[in-house]
Amino acid sequence: MWAIISGRRSNFRSLQWKIVLVYSLLLLFTLQLTSVYLVQSLEQYYLSNFKSGLEYQARLLAAFLAPLLKEGQESEEDVAHLVREFSGLREMEIAVLDSYAHVIGASTSRAMVGGRLIRDEITRGLAGELSEAIRYDPAGGERRYYLAFPLKDQRKINGVIYMSSSLDEVDAVLTQIKLILLSGSAFALVVSILLGIVLANTITAPIQEVTSQAGLMARGDFSQKIKVKSADEIGRLGSTFNYLAERLHRTIKEISTEKSKVEAMINHMSDGVIALDGKGRLIHINPAARELLTKLSQSIPAPGCSGFAFLKKLLGPEPLRRFMRRRSPLMLEIARTEPAVTLKVTLAPFKEKEERLDGTLVVFHDVTVERELVRRQQEFVADVSHELRTPLTAIKSYVETLLDGAAADPAVSNRFLKILKRETDRMVDLVKDLLELSQLDYSQVELQKTKVALMELATDAVEQLQQKAGLERREIKIIIPPGLPCVQVDREKIMRVFLNLLNNAIKYTPDGGKISVDASIDESGRVKVLIEDNGPGIPPADLERIFERFYRVEKTRSRDYGGTGLGLPIARRVVEAHGGRIWLESVVGEGTRAFFTLPASLEKGEEDFD
Repeated sequence: MWAIISGRRSNFRSLQWKIVLVYSLLLLFTLQLTSVYLVQSLEQYYLSNFKSGLEYQARLLAAFLAPLLKEGQESEEDVAHLVREFSGLREMEIAVLDSYAHVIGASTSRAMVGGRLIRDEITRGLAGELSEAIRYDPAGGERRYYLAFPLKDQRKINGVIYMSSSLDEVDAVLTQIKLILLSGSAFALVVSILLGIVLANTITAPIQEVTSQAGLMARGDFSQKIKVKSADEIGRLGSTFNYLAERLHRTIKEISTEKSKVEAMINHMSDGVIALDGKGRLIHINPAARELLTKLSQSIPAPGCSGFAFLKKLLGPEPLRRFMRRRSPLMLEIARTEPAVTLKVTLAPFKEKEERLDGTLVVFHDVTVERELVRRQQEFVADVSHELRTPLTAIKSYVETLLDGAAADPAVSNRFLKILKRETDRMVDLVKDLLELSQLDYSQVELQKTKVALMELATDAVEQLQQKAGLERREIKIIIPPGLPCVQVDREKIMRVFLNLLNNAIKYTPDGGKISVDASIDESGRVKVLIEDNGPGIPPADLERIFERFYRVEKTRSRDYGGTGLGLPIARRVVEAHGGRIWLESVVGEGTRAFFTLPASLEKGEEDFD
């Protein structure tokens, strides 16, 4: 097909050679049919003559044998003499058998005399039927004709004359006839093919010229025009092609321009787009769709594959079945937890023609951020409400108690006022932490970075915690190498990180436990701080959520220590604002290790360089 479109000639695909081939095959079939019929007719003719000759010889021999085969009068010598005489007339083998198939005379060997000779044709001959057969003789490598002629005496069968003769002469004549027919057919076929080529060329030459020009147009070359040489059907076809080329050139330019615009818009969309044809095969997928499918850990479908099978695997069978049944736009959401991705998927039919779906457009919109923001807002409101409800409930109950008359008792009112102050302080601390965390989230805090020694920070943090009840029952060691570089940080903010981490270690370390503060240089050149305790540890399920706001491993114990559940989130924001990283490692029953990294002081590096 491409050879025709491109204008190149193909020996077996052009119209010229199709005409020649069909013409030649018809002629060949006619010659073959005629030759087969003629050869079969001649073969039947020669075999019929051959049979007639043998049958004549058998009748003549039977006339001579009739007196000799009368009962009690047969003479073996006379029979053998007659058989030898007749077999010499034509090169054939003759055997005379009695009514019991015993050989009483043979032209080939006297050893056969007295034996029985059983053949199908002999059996039929003893039944009174003239029988014949043609078989191939492997010993002589030739076909032989066999004839069993019954010897009848009125209604009695006295024996059989069994004749056999070679068909070499008949086969030789038939072979010569076949060669003559074959050579004649070949000559006629060659002449007919040459005439057919000349005849077909007069028909196909103008068509080939039009085809060549059409091939150029198919490759995008519209500059060539077909030369119209006649006013017949071919000439009108050339004029139509010239008009078609001009119209097609304008249309292709318009379509190409529009296609470039559409592809540019689709490829630069933030939403993923997948297009399927009417049979559900994928015909287009833009880069945004590839990226979103990669986030979903889905393999990218190749163009031409079954898009409906891919959508069934991605969305499930029920939404796809509902879309195929209704043939109307369908919107749904799919979410994955590993990784956390939420997509809004819209399926829309291209168009419907005679209730047939001509195509499907699938649009993916990533709403992960929006859904995560809504979830965090809901959790934030719920957590803040929960955190404020407990102290407010306590304050309300104590105030009501005081109003009911407890204020008259100085000891009771003094104790209640201390409780009210403590709960109020908790709410003030919670609001301050929320405000600080909000400022860190929106990068509204300006860091006042200075050169600070970690030993000084760690010592000050431990001293501030010396007043906490029960600290004296826990051993805190500061193991910071003397030559460790200083850090370039906001001292107040990093002090808050130390206090939060040390406070958590103190809370969850039992009496007699050990807490250590260590620091070193990691492989990236940053200062890595380690705060380790030998407390009960954190379960793996809680460890994954430990940096979430208001999340506590032991909520009751945290509230007893005045915790708000915002210490670790604030610590993470502060460390990340300094360009560092914070993480926890823990084994249940063995303890917890809190790590965070900070940038080393450039001034220290410069002094070392000098």
